[in-house]
Amino acid sequence: MGKAIFAAALSLVLAGLGHVFLGLWRGLWFAMPSILLLYLYWTGQWEYADVVFLSLGIFAAFDAFSFAQRGYGVV
Repeated sequence: MGKAIFAAALSLVLAGLGHVFLGLWRGLWFAMPSILLLYLYWTGQWEYADVVFLSLGIFAAFDAFSFAQRGYGVV
């Protein structure tokens, strides 16, 4: 249970980190858009980048938690 919660917490920091912590390289599919969204938010190029970043992080956290608990995720 502790590993699953830690993976979910990492995914809330940056989507995909929880997957990489669990040894799943598909987490990079979450991390790359997250990095792009952070860039767009910090430079002010897209007003809603923070909302999409948070939504992606919550989805990635749920997926990482599900994978750690059940052996398969949502995706």
